Amino acid sequence: MTRVPKLFSIAFFLFFSLSASAQYTLLSAFGNLAECDTMSRGIFVVWWDNNWDYSDDADRLLDTMLAYRTQCLGELNMQDPPNPQSGYFYNVYLHHGGDIFPDWWGNGQGTDGNGYPYLTLPIGAHNDWGNVAHETFHIFQYNANAPGFSYSGDSQWYIEASANWYAAYRYKDFARAFLEAESLVRLPQVPLWLSYDNFPDDYPQNWQRYVHQYALALLLYYLTEESGLAPTFITDGLYSGTDQLPQQYFYNYLGADVFRAQFMEWAAHMVNHFDFLTPEQVAVLENEWNDYADPADDNEFIGVYENEGSGGWYRPGDDGVTRAWSFNTYKIQNSDSCLYRFELKADPTGSKGDASFFRGMVVVKNASLGTQFYALPMINDQEGLLPLPVSPEDSEIYFIVGSLPEVFEDVAQTFSYEMQITKEAVISDTAEHQKASGVVGRFNVFGQPVREDYEGVQLILYEDGRVERRMNREWYP
Repeated sequence: MTRVPKLFSIAFFLFFSLSASAQYTLLSAFGNLAECDTMSRGIFVVWWDNNWDYSDDADRLLDTMLAYRTQCLGELNMQDPPNPQSGYFYNVYLHHGGDIFPDWWGNGQGTDGNGYPYLTLPIGAHNDWGNVAHETFHIFQYNANAPGFSYSGDSQWYIEASANWYAAYRYKDFARAFLEAESLVRLPQVPLWLSYDNFPDDYPQNWQRYVHQYALALLLYYLTEESGLAPTFITDGLYSGTDQLPQQYFYNYLGADVFRAQFMEWAAHMVNHFDFLTPEQVAVLENEWNDYADPADDNEFIGVYENEGSGGWYRPGDDGVTRAWSFNTYKIQNSDSCLYRFELKADPTGSKGDASFFRGMVVVKNASLGTQFYALPMINDQEGLLPLPVSPEDSEIYFIVGSLPEVFEDVAQTFSYEMQITKEAVISDTAEHQKASGVVGRFNVFGQPVREDYEGVQLILYEDGRVERRMNREWYP
């Protein structure tokens, strides 16, 4: 048996290892090996100024980014950036003031002079794993082939929202996952697709308006975590080749009725104090609003009423009224037994002539039963009515008016409406009243007819027009 000399074995092993890791070569427009240290693994190479030692940080960063890559390619059906496809490492730069790298660098992905994407991570952001997840997701968006999902105009929001979604999807209990989300209930009237690239000149230039595109990660998170859509739904559109904008793609892919219903449910659960997030996440997003928002630009409620209705029909002003794919909220502070009648009557077209489409939700916070959600029964696409009996336990009631037209671009067009909340006397003796006037119909909260033994919330309509809300308590957990 021939023995291989030990020195030759070591040399062969070193050569083989270098050859195995040299499937990609270095190509950098910013770094050089005389002034920088590097560490590579997989498709990535991390650079830093060799006046500092970030080898331990780079080691952990590489492992983490490769784990993200495995998930993005294997689970989410995304693609590598062009660098490894051309035989080059993808460059990741760790930087801070006073090093060899450009002073103008921030946190994010760019394209260098060689025509390849690269990532810059400031020290401090380089081991914030929510941030790293967001920025790494951008890497695998780079080769997307859908013109409708481009980083511009009325589609730009999706690139940032989906990257924030990935960070939250990866770290579901991360307290800082939804920093900007409070802006969604404080500015509900702005269109879904508001972003940096379509920001109107007449909008206030403040934190809550500028972070809107990042905040919308919460819609994508609701769709995957609460509505049960597959995570690939968030990424498939990027590689679909479609010319449709993301919001239009969702509408057509899911179907108009489904997407509209999910949008309204998402709005209602946000209004209900973000009830699908952890208490820590809610506390953080509220603190973020308190720290950075302009309190003068707060449109959370169009009207707030104390044990009373709206006092007749009310039409919001142009600044606060709904645009396409947005909503308004009205609040009632209640301590009475009474009936509130919620009515909606929208204009048939928007300010630029497109057909309107409205839906409504009523959210009732009950001290014993928790929160109940009622879809406003609609007569047509613009008119709806819900009579709803309440008790003193129904302490907070929210009327949400949603504008959901088949319109997917333009942030300026308004879709206006009138609404009315009327307070009426409650039925005092249900049994006597039922005997006297008779029941003419029973409906669930979606306005669909149900039988007397239906388990859940029943709205019982009597001959004289009165409505009783009856609940089967066994139905509630």
